[in-house]
Amino acid sequence: MLAVLAHPDDETLVGPVLARYAREGVKVYLAIATKGEKGANDRAAIPAGEALAKVRREESACACRQLGIEPPILFELNDGELGAISNPLGYNIQEVADHVEKLIAELHPAVVVTWGADGGYGHPDHRLASEAVTQAIQAAKTEVRLFYIGFSPEQVKFLNEVWALPCHGTRPIRLILRCEWPSRRPISWRIAGRLSATSRSFRRKKGKNSWMRSMLDGKRACCFVRGLGIARRTICSNRAVQFGF
Repeated sequence: MLAVLAHPDDETLVGPVLARYAREGVKVYLAIATKGEKGANDRAAIPAGEALAKVRREESACACRQLGIEPPILFELNDGELGAISNPLGYNIQEVADHVEKLIAELHPAVVVTWGADGGYGHPDHRLASEAVTQAIQAAKTEVRLFYIGFSPEQVKFLNEVWALPCHGTRPIRLILRCEWPSRRPISWRIAGRLSATSRSFRRKKGKNSWMRSMLDGKRACCFVRGLGIARRTICSNRAVQFGF
């Protein structure tokens, strides 16, 4: 299983799923497109640039250890610049696609997970990473199942109440996969989730409790949309066969 995401904190929303499959014996890899060096905030007091990129690399490595998955694979592209005008045109997006094609050829994943077309909450890097991954899957010579991260209407309602950035929902009929985890999660899942918030610029509405803690503890499921096809039904199961392993 290979998750390809844009930033060193994007694994937060699917971390429990990655950990669950790793615990069930699946080889799980996390690839991160950008360095995240521009996501500075007053709380962490780490300046933007290489200092922040270094911390986020270390956080990602630590989170992967706690989740029980393989060490992170870093593409090291600049934060916020996947869509930058370049010569040749679209160089950064193509870099992501090229990296993903190489990983597919090297790792032979049965499943690839990435952001959907909405990017979760519309972040341009999320959207463009999704496009690059989709391009690589379309060109892959081996059969690979592609799944996009999706938020159910219930999850969107909850997130938009506690988070300053508006999330985008997906019609339930499109969410063909709902991956749940038990309420009594291993401590490593909790540690990894909190690691993902130490230097990050998550913004929550004033007066609200931690949206991440609430999301992981109160909404114990991640939803996925089947890529390169139209979802026709919803599948709810706790078995690894969901992803075709």
